[in-house]
Order: sequence, then structure tokens, then C-alpha cells
Amino acid sequence: MRKILIVEDDPILRDSYHLILSSQPYVCHVAENGKVALDMIKKTNYDLVLLDIMMPVMNGVELLENLDNLDEMKSKIVIMSNLSSGKEIERTQELGIQQNVVKSDTSPSQLISLVRLQLISR
Repeated sequence: MRKILIVEDDPILRDSYHLILSSQPYVCHVAENGKVALDMIKKTNYDLVLLDIMMPVMNGVELLENLDNLDEMKSKIVIMSNLSSGKEIERTQELGIQQNVVKSDTSPSQLISLVRLQLISR
């Protein structure tokens, strides 16, 4: 079964994403910030990481910068943020992340479709 890590500091969004994706044939884990996510990624191979950018403790960009080798990482990473541009998004692209989704523009059915597409294209 495919494993997904949802990295989101907003508890309502985090729980919503978890509920939506757990209704599909996925094992879903959650992390409330980049530091927690980094520890989880080091222990578990996730097929997909849905990563928020703006979070306390360690933000999404800092998490990406702390991953040893993004190119060799087995997880596919999708940025899910309400940022559509700016230095943070540019930095994620410099680090090799190609997929950026604006959370406020994404319905539950679009989230499910996005995850399916990402997992198929692995």
C-alpha cells in the first residue's frame, strides 16, 4: 500500500487532508512541521510527501534543505501552499521540486486526483 506524508501546520487542513486521503487505498501519516516530518522521512520511505511551506519550527524550504540528497530520495514531493510565487516557491524549484499546488484552489476531488497522478508518474 502506498504511503503518504502530509506536512501541514493547520490542524483543520491537516485533519481534512488525512481524512480525504485515508478514504483511498493509502496509508497516511501527518506531521505538524518540517522538523517532525524530517524525523519521519528518515525512518520511513514515503511514496509521496505533501509539503506546506509556511510552518513554525521548521518550514518547508528548510525541510527540503535538510534532506541529505533530494535526488536520491524515494519520495515524490508536492508543495501544497497558499503561496503561488515568491522567494520560497523559487527556492523549492531550485531544489528540484516541480509541482506546486495552491491549497485554497484545490477541492477534495482535485486533491485525490493530484495524488493519484503523482503516484502513477513515479
